[in-house]
Amino acid sequence: MELRERRDEDLAGAVRLLEQVHAADGYPSRWPPDPGAWLRPGGVRGAWVVLDGPEGSPGGAVLGHVALVDRAPGRGLESDAPLEVVRLFVDPARRRCGVGRLLLAAAVDRADELGLVVDLQVVAASSGAVAAYERLGWREVRRHAAAWTSASGEHPEVARMVPPPVHADPSRGRDAVR
Repeated sequence: MELRERRDEDLAGAVRLLEQVHAADGYPSRWPPDPGAWLRPGGVRGAWVVLDGPEGSPGGAVLGHVALVDRAPGRGLESDAPLEVVRLFVDPARRRCGVGRLLLAAAVDRADELGLVVDLQVVAASSGAVAAYERLGWREVRRHAAAWTSASGEHPEVARMVPPPVHADPSRGRDAVR
């Protein structure tokens, strides 16, 4: 597996993967009219993909995607965090293999480099998403109704999650998220 900053040529593979995730999990709850544009929201501070295959190998399949963005006003999430993790999804066949951990670490590391705090929101009732983040050390700090509506027109309950504390990890030569 290779983690890298997302490139334009990765978008088609990311859209194909998003289609699979949407079919399996209903994420995103409303299919975007232009999924490529949806993967490039405003205020992006970084976006990453994990590719199948050894690092540096050409043409590996996209196994996961994440973006880090400036918090958009009016998203209904009161937060002190100026940055938000968004557009995180992982190939359903490759979950629990470290893909999500790599993607989240990249986003948190970038926020750290910028000296800014980050969080995310996730639909609380989605198939184990809160528990998945908790297994990675993220902590739920609040729940509330989403400002947006699902495909059924409801405002789902969302959980605000914050990353684990950063600890020194000399094996990586820098601070690492555990």
